[in-house]
Amino acid sequence: MAWSIRSAADGGRLNSSTNDTGGTRLVRTLQALQVKLNARIKELRKNLPTKLLFFLVGFYCATAFATVIGQTGDWDILSAALTVAVVEGIGALMYRSSLPLMDNIRNLITMCNYWKAGLSLGLFLDSFKY
Repeated sequence: MAWSIRSAADGGRLNSSTNDTGGTRLVRTLQALQVKLNARIKELRKNLPTKLLFFLVGFYCATAFATVIGQTGDWDILSAALTVAVVEGIGALMYRSSLPLMDNIRNLITMCNYWKAGLSLGLFLDSFKY
């Protein structure tokens, strides 16, 4: 077995693969990253107005929820338990393994997840009001 020593000093390439598209590994890595980033941005932009609407409706619901429930004061524990149950229920539906029944309503569950995010953020920000 003979060892071959390759050198790039003469202008030749060390890697002689034929499927190389050109450029250095850094350039190819940056191009692959750009393609993945563009695909992710395209995926996020799909249904963006609907996603924003559900997020803002959740934010509004949090403000209304905190205002109305905070009037009496004796429903605080029950309303907090109901809020936790709703948030955890939506989270369980969103992140559960895919079931054949759930595939039909996956888009609705995703929109409810945006509502849940708006509700959670709204309640968090509402806690600093008083």
